Amino acid sequence: MKEKAQVSVEFIIVVILLLALFLLSVGIFAEKNTGYMQSKEQFEARLVADKLAKTVNNVYLAGPGTEASLLLEKKIEFQISVSGNAVTVEWRDNYVDAALLTDQVTINSLEQGSWLNVKNVNGGIEIETA
Repeated sequence: MKEKAQVSVEFIIVVILLLALFLLSVGIFAEKNTGYMQSKEQFEARLVADKLAKTVNNVYLAGPGTEASLLLEKKIEFQISVSGNAVTVEWRDNYVDAALLTDQVTINSLEQGSWLNVKNVNGGIEIETA
């Protein structure tokens, strides 16, 4: 009878160790997944900032009267602003910038998930939802 009791104690110890190992691996996976999601959001925001800056710079260099369209995809919730010679994309508590060739950029309206019209009006750039 003592042998059965000894096997039960050893079995319980092994089960507890396996459970602890499982919980530790779940915790590590959750941490890695959170880091992946933050990295993905930063990549998406960088893509939006670079895409908008490239379009604005191309329209500016092409001269007055030039127009271009751009799809502003909605993969994450973000806000776009222009300050000086930079376009800034903000989400949660983070932001990314992209350089502009001009500081004469006016955002009339922006709607995520829609097309934008970027126009060069006498050397100034106007951005609005199509």
